[in-house]
Parts: sequence; structure tokens; C-alpha cells
Amino acid sequence: MANQDTVKPSFLQARLARDHYLGLPLTTGILTALCTMALFALVALHALRPGTLPDLDQRIADWFHVRASSNLTIAVLAFTHLHGTIGILSMSALLAARLIRDKAWVWLLVLLVSVPGGMLFNYGLKFIFQRMRPQFDQPILVLQSYSFPSGHTIGAAVFYSVLAAWLTTQPAGAQRRLPVVAAAVALTALTGLSRIYLGAHFFSDVIAAMLEGWGWVAFWTTIIFTIQRHQSARMSSN
Repeated sequence: MANQDTVKPSFLQARLARDHYLGLPLTTGILTALCTMALFALVALHALRPGTLPDLDQRIADWFHVRASSNLTIAVLAFTHLHGTIGILSMSALLAARLIRDKAWVWLLVLLVSVPGGMLFNYGLKFIFQRMRPQFDQPILVLQSYSFPSGHTIGAAVFYSVLAAWLTTQPAGAQRRLPVVAAAVALTALTGLSRIYLGAHFFSDVIAAMLEGWGWVAFWTTIIFTIQRHQSARMSSN
């Protein structure tokens, strides 16, 4: 019993150590990924069967649809197209060019795995869930693909998450961590809101995509940077 009592605190302390590759960064990364995955599963469970959430989805969709105006629709269409596949990949290419210039190879790997990888993963999920898009007599957009989770929203979630994470590691960005993260969340939320306004997605499609995107980035950044810290520790010990 005495040996067990001494082992358990040391194990917990190691998981919370900031200077160990299996310490606090790994612990927080795993917890973040697990929490977002659990919330995503909860949203999917309730959104795809009759109940309170689908009813709320429909009420929100109807509320936005009847209040749509031509001038606002033009602005929303421009914003949402910027966050489509081409727009997100174009912005990712600009960020990749900057990372290559800075020789930030680990961040480049995070970007490549997170953005194209996350968007492809989401595309596969659409065929697993096969949820139909909102239906209106006079739709703003007519799309034939599946609805859950929102592709535009996850594209924004993964791109802005990586961008914000990278910016906060820079000397100037470290002092503006809260505004940078808030801006990333706001741009992601606005992308999701644009899809709801246009009648392309339900509210739960957007929420699920945000959770999926944040969980995806948390998972891969945790893996990649844990490997990097492990390699750095081995080099230092040698």
C-alpha cells in the first residue's frame, strides 16, 4: 500500500508537468479532444432523431428564412463563399507559404493534417449520417449534398484554429492571446451563421462541425507536438 501511495502522486505530477513531453500539454490536449468528441456525439445523437433539438433546428431555420433580405443575402453569400473549399484551401496555401518561409516545418505539418485532413474527414461523416438539408418552398440555395456536419463550418474551424494557435506562439501574438482566440471563434461562428441564414444547414449541423473541427485540431496538434517534444528531449539527453 505504501508503494502504491507514492507511485500515484508521481504519476499525476508527471501528467501536469510543463517541462515533460508526456506532461501538461499532452494531458490538456487529450482532454480537449475527448470533451469535444463527446459533445459532438451528443449533438449527433439528438439531432438525427425526432426530439427537441430537431424541432429547435427547424424553428431557427424558419426564423432566418422569413427574415432574409436581398442586400444582406449578397453580403452573406460573399462571406460564405470565402469560407468554401476553395477559399479555405487558398487561405491555407498563403499560411503554408509563410510557414515555409519561416521554416516552421512542424506547424506546416499541423496545417496540412488539420485543414485538408479535417475537411476530408467531415466529407466522410456526411455519408455516414446522411442528413437532408433544410427544405423551403423558395430556397436561397439549392444543394444536393448531405447536411450534417457543415463542411463550410469545419473548414473555418480547423483553419482559424491552426492560424490562432500559430499566431499565439509568435512573439507579438503571445501578448494578444485572448483577442486572437476570440477572433478565430467569432469568424468560425459567423461562417456557421451564414450557412444557417442561407438555409444550407441546420443549427445543429453548425454546432457539430465546430466541435468536430476543434476536436480534430486538438487531437493532431497534441500528437504532432508530443512527438516533437519527445524527439527534442532525446536529442538533449544525448
